[in-house]
Amino acid sequence: MEMEHITRQRFERLNALALMLALGVFVALGLAWWRDRARLFETPRFDAARFTVLSPAAPLAGRERWLVAVNLDCPHCQAHLRALAARTAARAQPPALAVLVVDQASPPPALHLGVPLAGGAYWDRLQIWRESWGRRVYGETFRFDGLGRMLSATPAGVVPDSSGSRM
Repeated sequence: MEMEHITRQRFERLNALALMLALGVFVALGLAWWRDRARLFETPRFDAARFTVLSPAAPLAGRERWLVAVNLDCPHCQAHLRALAARTAARAQPPALAVLVVDQASPPPALHLGVPLAGGAYWDRLQIWRESWGRRVYGETFRFDGLGRMLSATPAGVVPDSSGSRM
């Protein structure tokens, strides 16, 4: 009987410790989330000088630049880029697709994404996409006008200028 009592006490202490640990993790995550959400980020604006140019852009000639945030280890965002290219290729004036390579420690030696990038290809060496713009989702597409002002931002799988239609 005494052994059962000691075992039960140890089990209750272990449960209390596990509960305190879980609460501590929950509070730490909540504080991290709150801190990130309370931070003010700049409105995205395209300025090629802020990035390392991997492939120069062709003249836009009045077209919008659609910049897709791509992590080269993410097949989903690369598939989104290819789907965007396919969906917009037949337009009379397609947007100039561009790529912003994000979350890569070094510039890629070559880009083989399988789509023409009239808007150019850029490496985000300074983590502007994440740290300054506050973005986190690969495949996000930014529409910029010819002056670099952001017109909209949409998640992967959505054509930016088509009222939220899925691809």
